[in-house]
Amino acid sequence: MQNTTLYLIRHSIKYDIKDIVENYNTSDSEQIKNEKLILSIEGERRAEILSNEKELQNIDIVYASVLVRTLETAKYLLEKQNLKINLDNRLDERRRGRPNDDIYPDWFTKQFLDENFKTVGGESQKDVRKRMDEVISEIIKNNKGKRIAIFSHGYAIIYYLLKYCKLISVNSDRNITFSFNDKVVFDKKISAPEVFKLVFDSNDKVISIENLEFDDLK
Repeated sequence: MQNTTLYLIRHSIKYDIKDIVENYNTSDSEQIKNEKLILSIEGERRAEILSNEKELQNIDIVYASVLVRTLETAKYLLEKQNLKINLDNRLDERRRGRPNDDIYPDWFTKQFLDENFKTVGGESQKDVRKRMDEVISEIIKNNKGKRIAIFSHGYAIIYYLLKYCKLISVNSDRNITFSFNDKVVFDKKISAPEVFKLVFDSNDKVISIENLEFDDLK
């Protein structure tokens, strides 16, 4: 049986709501506001460029979180390859809970160094990895031998990858370094978009992980 290829794709650049909204009169929670964020103009441009990358052609099936920014990133690939999308909230970004900066000034590094760390109403690394692993295992099982694209989020993707990868370092500048089979596969800040390629064998075992970089998106 053929190997299964999975592309884990972080959404493109989103608008910072503080940059474009003067007044936001809504009863929506901060979580809902976050889920509704759209791509910036540059984010739209980069999402379209991504859809034309040779590596991402001939995709068989596409999945995404239910957040607006993943759908806006995926739409170019869907249109280009005449595909439909499967939405699953288990692919959503980590729930942030209450604002972290005042209570936990070191929250960014802490969330990676302590898999059980979370704020009130938020999710831990362990929580997110559990649901990500659950849904991705189902996807791999149901699509053996196919080329799969999953549009998700930075933290959710990295937390999932840490099931297989070893965290080497993380710092307050948000640079993250981790390795797979003793080879460094990531050593930088998370970009938007960001793409990881995973290959699974016929027994659903991960045999390779790489971070794909495209010259026209640097």
